[in-house]
Amino acid sequence: MQIFKNKLFEKIKTFVNKYPLIIAAVIIYAYYLLTSVNFFENHNTKKGFLDYVLQFDSLFFMWLATAAYVQIQKLRTDKHSNTMRNFQLEKQLEFQQIHTKVVNEISALLQDNVNNPLAVISITTKEIRRKFESDTEIIRWLDRIDSSMQRIHNTIRDIQLYETQKLLEESNPNLSKTEK
Repeated sequence: MQIFKNKLFEKIKTFVNKYPLIIAAVIIYAYYLLTSVNFFENHNTKKGFLDYVLQFDSLFFMWLATAAYVQIQKLRTDKHSNTMRNFQLEKQLEFQQIHTKVVNEISALLQDNVNNPLAVISITTKEIRRKFESDTEIIRWLDRIDSSMQRIHNTIRDIQLYETQKLLEESNPNLSKTEK
């Protein structure tokens, strides 16, 4: 029974939040019906203009209260959408921070585990090149080593640039979605 009451309450709450004008109109016209019935029950008494105004004066205040209620509902909805947008921005920022941290860790790992050995190989090939500058076959082999090292170095740089570019591309559409 409690579950049924909760579900019914949620449905009513959703309906009221979704259609506040309908609820306000029903209340106003119900009040208008009651005042009209009261007015016509007492139709035998003589009434002046002030009596008519006093009979229906609260109807005007109900319209004003309804307008205020609708504006409050609109502000609540706007606040909720702003809160959701801010939450999405915070979530995106957190994701970007984690992504940036991972990219930086990968870059540092590549720097330490790949670039350092490449630097040692590069220095060694320069030393060998200097000692055997007259031997063309050894120079050719050293050129191959140098070009392979350059390809590895370029690949590492491309990975770092790709990750940075990917991060920027992911952030721009998400930020533009949330700004709308």
